[in-house]
Amino acid sequence: MKGPELVDLTSRFRFAESCLGLMGCIFISYAVWMPDWLDGKGLWSRGNESSPDDSQTQGHVIQGLGPQNVFAGLSFLMAVSSGILCLLFAFCWTSKTALSYSNTRSLLMAGQALYPTTLLLITLLPTGFFFLLSWALFTSQHITDIRDDLTCLGSSYWIGALGWALLLAVLPVVFLVEQCVVPDILPELKMKTELWRRGFVVTHTRSFSDSYQHRTKHFKPEYKRYMSMP
Repeated sequence: MKGPELVDLTSRFRFAESCLGLMGCIFISYAVWMPDWLDGKGLWSRGNESSPDDSQTQGHVIQGLGPQNVFAGLSFLMAVSSGILCLLFAFCWTSKTALSYSNTRSLLMAGQALYPTTLLLITLLPTGFFFLLSWALFTSQHITDIRDDLTCLGSSYWIGALGWALLLAVLPVVFLVEQCVVPDILPELKMKTELWRRGFVVTHTRSFSDSYQHRTKHFKPEYKRYMSMP
């Protein structure tokens, strides 16, 4: 893993958005599994319905999967994969990486290019959206308790709210600022690809010409005279 490349605006915005996405994924992953949503109960527990002989498991009895649990599990899986992608773009991606792809020419012919921040936005927005659904369903199920005493909400609830806010509010704003400030790299990528293609053609032509001249030098004169006779 290399250090982050911060040489221009493109790399700085890429690093900033990767860090924001990584923080959001960490907050969501933490909130999904930590049992401190409401009065010490987590997203996967059902409270104080255990028997007196089973007091150690009080507040942590797993109930049947509800919609909030399904969306929470899906958002956790997406947060893990998106977090890995954020680490990749933050520490392993450089300005020369795009030219190393084998499909760069096909992308350019289609008038498109692989923008890391666009790919981050595509993966992180659904992650925050699915967790927001889980968070909203949990809130609606316990809205009476929350209205009576707002202090009953635990740290996991608020950390989860901060996670989806980073992915659904802060990250799109930074992405829009990037689109307005950072120039499009597609023309430069086209020029570099064209120069690389011309250099390859010239090198290939020279190597063919040199091999032809090399064979001509070793061509025996008597063969030439024999071939010129009628």
